[in-house]
Amino acid sequence: MRNEEKPQPFILTIIGWSLAIFVSALALFGSILLRNDDPDRLAVDVLVAEDTEGFSAVTRDASIQFPDDYGRHDDFRQEWWYVTANLNDVDGNAYGVQWTLFRSALSPDQGTGWNNKQVYMAHAVVTTENNTFYAERFARGGIGQAGVESAPFHAWLDNWQWQSDTKAPFPAALKAQDDAFVVNLTMTQTQPEILQGDHGYSRKHLSKDVGSYYFSVPAIALEGTLTLEGKEIAVSGKGWVDREWSTQALSKDQRGWDWFSVQLDNGSELMVVQVRSDEGPYRFGSLTRPNGETRILTHDDIAMLPLSFSKMPTSRHLPTEWQIDIASEDISLRTSPLNTNNWLPFAFPYWEGPIFVEGSTSGVGFMEATGY
Repeated sequence: MRNEEKPQPFILTIIGWSLAIFVSALALFGSILLRNDDPDRLAVDVLVAEDTEGFSAVTRDASIQFPDDYGRHDDFRQEWWYVTANLNDVDGNAYGVQWTLFRSALSPDQGTGWNNKQVYMAHAVVTTENNTFYAERFARGGIGQAGVESAPFHAWLDNWQWQSDTKAPFPAALKAQDDAFVVNLTMTQTQPEILQGDHGYSRKHLSKDVGSYYFSVPAIALEGTLTLEGKEIAVSGKGWVDREWSTQALSKDQRGWDWFSVQLDNGSELMVVQVRSDEGPYRFGSLTRPNGETRILTHDDIAMLPLSFSKMPTSRHLPTEWQIDIASEDISLRTSPLNTNNWLPFAFPYWEGPIFVEGSTSGVGFMEATGY
């Protein structure tokens, strides 16, 4: 081999880092991947989390504090920082953006440096009417490649970043970059945080006491640019932020979920979720009014019915149009996707993308569906 063809030390170091990160991810996810012949259940299986020993349990008596609980909760097995946004350019063209950082623990023993037991996974997605641009990355905690810091607030994996100049998480810059897209947005909070469920304890089952800690920012304003295949586009719009952490959020009998967040044109924000199990769906949600007052919605408040199905690359059919009714609030909505082809073939595949809403009032939002 000629000298110029020999691998250089820097390249070998990068290869080593990449291999270590891959091995870490495999250690966390591999047992599920190997034992499960149904890839659509993977996200559910992680949240079932049979290996809970040594981790903190989700209880009803926790006190969620802001901005502290935007930070990490390393004593719990998993958590995520989730941003979704419905954006438009000056010509009225619609775009959807999803930016997510997931943290999962290999064990309750934290470790430091390369012995750190935290694995991070990030998803970035930009949706247009005709295309879906997506990317997924993994990293290990403890080496500076990924993490969440609180002062100032900074959540990142490589150059995918949610970064504020202060301990408060807003206003902030939201960035992600891959071969086919660049996201460069500013986020400004326009509604206060809301505690989902029972003061932040979000139950996920009809009969079993499993759940998570869960709060949302139901309205943020976003503006900035998207760069798609080399073309920069100025955009602005509305977004939603979710923060959730748990050790065992679901039960073995649960099969998946359907999640909707909606910004209505009357100034209200709506979230509805159903988690599907052998016992039937368990539904919950919230309705935030323009003045910031929030009503927590229970299972009996929410009616959901799939109206139209689309074939996914898995060869299964997934409901992509829904009827959602909150009779006690005179809300009757029909949802439809900006792009039906928003199946995301990540390590844990799922459907997620922007939706339009019409009916008793109109609006925009996001839908997520797993387990089909």
